[in-house]
Amino acid sequence: MTNDNTDTTAAGGFSRRGFLIGTGAVGAAAALAACGSSSSTSSSKTTTSRKAAAITTTAAAGGGDDLATAAFAAGLEVLAVNTYKAALAAATGNKLGPVPAAGATFVQTAITQHQAALDKWNSVLTANGKSAVNMPDPTLNTTVNTAFGKVTDFGGAAKLALQLESIAAATYQKAVSSLTGKDAIQLAGSIQIIDMQHAAILNYVLGNYPVPDTFAKTDLAASPA
Repeated sequence: MTNDNTDTTAAGGFSRRGFLIGTGAVGAAAALAACGSSSSTSSSKTTTSRKAAAITTTAAAGGGDDLATAAFAAGLEVLAVNTYKAALAAATGNKLGPVPAAGATFVQTAITQHQAALDKWNSVLTANGKSAVNMPDPTLNTTVNTAFGKVTDFGGAAKLALQLESIAAATYQKAVSSLTGKDAIQLAGSIQIIDMQHAAILNYVLGNYPVPDTFAKTDLAASPA
């Protein structure tokens, strides 16, 4: 079942090729559990560090295309981190009205997950002689900031987050078919499923049917300009 809210917004304020994110909304149930445990966080960082070496080796074999995809993904993750930090600041500054306690935790979890994804992609880039990506695409940044400027409450923030997560999931799904390195493919796939979890939680929060389609789609996927 396709979510009408997501399709309408994507076709309106956001170009389907305009940006990805993982971007980041507010974390899924499993992510919330991980966020609450310092030992889980430590374990996650260790796993991330161990896998980075394997991923970088395969990425090099994938050539420039894999590294270009890694750079694009990293830029979108920067945008996700920045956007959700802005959302958290707005919430704590009482600029979004009443915010459920779980909502703040949700945003913090998303920031943690998108930062981890950014770190992973940057480890791929730097291990292959490329510079780490620390800035979002300026055009995409302007688009997201303009949309965020119109958000006045928690519901509006959740709708924006849902757009971002839906585009992020579709973009990673599409990347899986274009990447050539095994570990890079696995990395993209592992991030895509988290974005789908984010979207499911956000749909639930907004009162939409939360269960995704049987097969993931790529029609909302973003690509480099």
